Amino acid sequence: MMTSPSDHFANERTFLAWVRTGIALIGFGFVIAKFALFLEILKGEKSIGGSVAYGEVMIILGGGVIAYGIYNYLRNEKDLFKNTYTPKTTENAMFALAVLLISIVLALLII
Repeated sequence: MMTSPSDHFANERTFLAWVRTGIALIGFGFVIAKFALFLEILKGEKSIGGSVAYGEVMIILGGGVIAYGIYNYLRNEKDLFKNTYTPKTTENAMFALAVLLISIVLALLII
């Protein structure tokens, strides 16, 4: 069975969702880091707190989400063109587990 254009459009929509999620994480990371720097200026302290590091981790995580989205998109397109598409259940579960572990570590560091 040949793939239809709607399969490629669905793949593209999924890719754009990955990009939007990555951009949101990057934006949130900048907000965390800049707000922490703003609070330090208000307090008159020169030490860079942990919040800046948490913001940087969010920015890196957002970049990782976009990179994974690109990888997923290109791999799915290749499979669709060859008509050999199979769900990437294990890869997606491993990626979700990695993001979950990073979030747990960050949550424990805040406490």
